[in-house]
Amino acid sequence: MRLVITGGGTGGHIYPALEVGRFAREHGVDLQYLGSLRGQESKICQPLEIPFFGFPSEPLVSLRSIKGIKAILRLQRARKLARVVLKDLAPDIVFSTGGYSAGPVVAAAKDLKIPYNIHSADSVPARSSSMFAKDAFAFSCTFRSTVEFLSNISVVRTGQPIRKELREAAAHKSEGEPLVLVVGGSQGSKFLNESVPEAAALGEFMTPVLHVSGPKHLESTQQLVEKLDIEVRYKVVPFLNATEMSDAYLRASVVVARSGGTLAELALFGLPSVLIPLPNSASDHQVHNAVEFVNLRAATQIRQSDGTPEKLSTAVNSWLKNRDRRLTAARNLEKWDVPDATEQIYKLIELAVP
Repeated sequence: MRLVITGGGTGGHIYPALEVGRFAREHGVDLQYLGSLRGQESKICQPLEIPFFGFPSEPLVSLRSIKGIKAILRLQRARKLARVVLKDLAPDIVFSTGGYSAGPVVAAAKDLKIPYNIHSADSVPARSSSMFAKDAFAFSCTFRSTVEFLSNISVVRTGQPIRKELREAAAHKSEGEPLVLVVGGSQGSKFLNESVPEAAALGEFMTPVLHVSGPKHLESTQQLVEKLDIEVRYKVVPFLNATEMSDAYLRASVVVARSGGTLAELALFGLPSVLIPLPNSASDHQVHNAVEFVNLRAATQIRQSDGTPEKLSTAVNSWLKNRDRRLTAARNLEKWDVPDATEQIYKLIELAVP
């Protein structure tokens, strides 16, 4: 089988696509990744030795602006390039996890009548996914609520493909000394980098903190921590690789995060969370993601506009001080997680190939 995978711009789209690709390659599939030159795909594919071809695509903003017009022109050019590449590769199927880099590739596959499957990692599918959902061979999802947003489409809830290293590590989860883990997504979060140290400095939670700032925000976050005089119990790192992230999840008692692709990993490790959804996420999908976890009694949601250090501190403390509440969250998250998500998605891919 020849498989093209696409999806990206950010890690929330890239890593699930790569996990499906990894599984497919282990089963003898010929693999190629098509994505954007602007996103993180190329850098992530390289050490994995996955062939990558990039296009000059970028997020689509308002068409009323010069930037928006330029973006649509680049997307159109990317679609033409993708058609050329797909003709040459002649894949049996295209698998997409959405994101702005996926749109041109899926559009090109549709033009060439190449079957494609789509997976949505968020409760509300990305525009690049929903606009092609009707003609997809299969549409899979991570969140239970996705079926409500695609009521006219047959949706299969497979759960989220999660990196093999994390799945294997999660089997060893045990509760040790309390640790607050702060993660802002693959690129970091300016809001979390500024507000969580302030919350820790209030002195109400004395638990050690491990804060993943994102490479671009490391210096400014570290400077704030030093200014607040909390560096003894507050460690800032730019990023964590898969092994380091596994160790952090195994140690953590509660996580402060946005509410994107990270949530599936929190479910895997049974970790309660304080979630601050990204205010400008497309279709408010991060809010809907967070709501599903709040309804599981596994998260506290705080809107960024209300995210004062005092509220963050109180929310974190309420989890740290209540072990029974943490155990309830862990049980509910275990039921939500789908351990064989990657295998289920691969089976859907196989079904599309005669």
